[in-house]
Amino acid sequence: MRCQIVALGWLLALLPQAAARAAERQLRAQAPLVPAAKLSTPAAAVPKAATQYYGMVNVGTPPQEFRVVFDTGSGQLVLPGAKCDDAPCVSHRRLGNSSSAVQIGWADDPTKAMLDGDDRDTKSLTMMSTDVSGEFVRDKICVGAKSQLCGVSDFVSLLEESDEPFAGLAFDGVMGLAPTSSDSKEFNVLQALFAKTKAGNAVFGLYLAATSSIESAGGELVFGGYRKERMADELLWAPISTPDTWQVRVDDITLDGKAMHVCGKGGCNAAIDTGSSLIMAPGNLLGKMMSSIDPGDDCSKKSPKLGFMIKGKILELDGEDYLEHSDDGCEFLLATAPGASTGPNLILGYPFLRRFYTVFDQGKGRIGFALAKHGALKSPAALDNDAASIALVGARA
Repeated sequence: MRCQIVALGWLLALLPQAAARAAERQLRAQAPLVPAAKLSTPAAAVPKAATQYYGMVNVGTPPQEFRVVFDTGSGQLVLPGAKCDDAPCVSHRRLGNSSSAVQIGWADDPTKAMLDGDDRDTKSLTMMSTDVSGEFVRDKICVGAKSQLCGVSDFVSLLEESDEPFAGLAFDGVMGLAPTSSDSKEFNVLQALFAKTKAGNAVFGLYLAATSSIESAGGELVFGGYRKERMADELLWAPISTPDTWQVRVDDITLDGKAMHVCGKGGCNAAIDTGSSLIMAPGNLLGKMMSSIDPGDDCSKKSPKLGFMIKGKILELDGEDYLEHSDDGCEFLLATAPGASTGPNLILGYPFLRRFYTVFDQGKGRIGFALAKHGALKSPAALDNDAASIALVGARA
């Protein structure tokens, strides 16, 4: 039995949380998941979890469609630019001509259009442990099948991409959903999208399909609202524990309801991370957890429920949520979080998010959790006029 480390690698050096994830994230060539109902051979009968999810956004005038991963650990949009002639850029969708695009020279002057002959700054950042650079652009960004929700934001247009790891990606870029951006508020897409929404509607809700479901292993992201039909119980609201992040306090970790007493009096700071395919914890804490879990080489042994106590309530995962049966045996969807002087103690990624419908409330600085109700929706309720739904596609390394 070994510990599998498979995680989304959009490592933007924009926030402390992203830096804390960098050592663990690697991404290989992607292929869309096959719905469990269509798998016929015994070897493929065990469904495999997605290692990232992507959806469509539109940029510019006329609108140009891009496939992006939505990441609560970073705060801005990054896309391949028209000036990037590297093979990975050419094989993906690149920014084209847009009548509404404004070329921005400097991050500290985020709304000033460049003039001919002006000097221009470049943005250096780390993605998937690879150094890249880009230029600043300001343009219209829309989400939803009918572009129901739009805003104007600055973003990064990449000038370069290396063959490894970018060539094999199933998506084009990343849209950061952190509450703030490291450069300025004009770079924060979330704030731009919610600029004209009704009071109380600055929220987004995330649903990820169950791995064992017969439905396609995708999901849905709703901006400006959320799906109550996807919740099996009422939302448990927890306040943001660290300003300008999507982090909450976890009082303790439990196994079969018994407290492990590993978080101390101040609790553990947990990032709710839509860009991580794993649950991550410091090495000593992870060691204590795994030493009490023995699923057997083929995952046949009963495993304890792994719980996270938030606001006095235990949010529990079954063994099938954090374990995966592969050709190599029984693998943990857990990994060691790299040490950092700042950033979260815990990262709760896809194993947690598939179990719990999650609502991120930008306006009130809180995150809500409810047990997810899986399965096809027969007659989903209509969303508000200023809300937008994005279908998510699950992909696996």
